[in-house]
Amino acid sequence: MIKVFLLASLIILMLNPAISSEYAFGTKVMPADGDIGRPLSNTFEGTTVGYWDIGTPGYDESDPVYLHMSRFSFGMIAANDVRLTTMDNRSPGSQVTFQDIDMNKPLTLLPATINYLNIHGSKAYDLEDPVYLHQFYCGGDCMGTGQVQATDSSGQWHPDEEATEATESDFREQIPYRGGISIPRTSCIEFTDGYRMLVTDYVIDNIPQMAGVWRGLMMEKVHGVKADYYHVLNTWYTRIDPFETHDRFLDDIAQKYDAKYAHETSLICTNDVRLSINDTGEDAGTKVVNSDTDQNKMLSSPALARFLGPESDTTRIRYFDATGNGIYDYQDNVYLNYPSGTATGIVSVNNLRLSGPVNASPF
Repeated sequence: MIKVFLLASLIILMLNPAISSEYAFGTKVMPADGDIGRPLSNTFEGTTVGYWDIGTPGYDESDPVYLHMSRFSFGMIAANDVRLTTMDNRSPGSQVTFQDIDMNKPLTLLPATINYLNIHGSKAYDLEDPVYLHQFYCGGDCMGTGQVQATDSSGQWHPDEEATEATESDFREQIPYRGGISIPRTSCIEFTDGYRMLVTDYVIDNIPQMAGVWRGLMMEKVHGVKADYYHVLNTWYTRIDPFETHDRFLDDIAQKYDAKYAHETSLICTNDVRLSINDTGEDAGTKVVNSDTDQNKMLSSPALARFLGPESDTTRIRYFDATGNGIYDYQDNVYLNYPSGTATGIVSVNNLRLSGPVNASPF
């Protein structure tokens, strides 16, 4: 029965090539493209992203990532899910079919958002702006390990005590970050002397600024969303200055970030997925690694889509019903519909294609 269904689908595709996507995954819609104006349908509310954990436990470079589009298959890769990265000999943008090796494999949810990198500073989403699937809980991985080991003299690390123990005039010694256990929602600050500091905050500007002299030694500071972080150069002395004592920075934060989504503000980090080609030529469907030029660049906020459980917002993830059967299935083309053409949604200039030409498994 399955083979008959697939064979019939392939015959329909060969007879009607116009109904399948003629454009590659990760490309943006241009004014003269043939899919301009096609009507788009909403995906179901449970649309998520996840990964198949095929190597070392936990999400890493080797794990393929999927846009999970099935409302009936929970915790498993399902037919017609869209691969957002390469898997075996299947390209990014291809849809899963019943006989693919990743069909029915375990799918681990990946809390993530879709954001763009504003490379021109125009305060708008432009054709040249690359788009990323960004891990929501990605830490400040400035050593490339994705791990943390920041301890006090007793050998224990207490991230929540950093802001409470330090006062505006108080510096204390803190062992630098060197790798260890994984900590979510953290950022890693690196000062010019190589000292690395892990904080439970999102960094606004990761370039250290000179901040005066302490006991005859130069010190630097870095701005975070919740506090300023000071470090005395060539020592282990640090100080955290929460914003409640620095009201002059509140206006600056409000201008930089939408207050409702300030917690989403983050930098591109290791294993984020490029959903379009970036400005230096890395392909759509590739993952960011530590040496890449887009590593640690700030993504625009608010997110264009969110895959965050109860806080999910996938209204801009839509599909063109190529077969006209009223449901999402094989051959239907998936788009990030931003900006939207109309209230109901049509394919518009600068929409991002999240699927590509049909890539069926061989029998």
